[in-house]
Amino acid sequence: MSRRFIYLFLVLPFLLFANEPMVKVDNTFITKYEYGKMLYTNPRGIGCNTCHGNDAKGKKIVSFTHTYRKKQYECDLVAPSIKEADYKVFSKKINSKRNPSKKFPKEQVCEKLIYYANVMPTYFLVEEEIAAIYYYVKNLK
Repeated sequence: MSRRFIYLFLVLPFLLFANEPMVKVDNTFITKYEYGKMLYTNPRGIGCNTCHGNDAKGKKIVSFTHTYRKKQYECDLVAPSIKEADYKVFSKKINSKRNPSKKFPKEQVCEKLIYYANVMPTYFLVEEEIAAIYYYVKNLK
């Protein structure tokens, strides 16, 4: 009885379907767009939308007054639009570090201050995550 049971329920189905081609099944439960949105709004800490906006078109983050050599400068920290960015540039900028030897003309006090403040967080995203965020940003309505 036990041999028949093993044969009928374990071996026979395997023999009957052994020559059937494998069907590729997509087991994902989240779309690339949804994954990109999730990463855009909360990649690892502060979301991209906090600075670049929900529409990815950028926005002013803060205005401030900076005093340098007894002169006051009115500065604006503005996150750029990433909506129209090329993928190569987009991918490079996400995980890049600032160039410590970059030079600024003397009159660009605000630009220099903001550049060296390095306000863009480093997320250490892998290429798949960057691609998902890029896909989401490009497909925003």
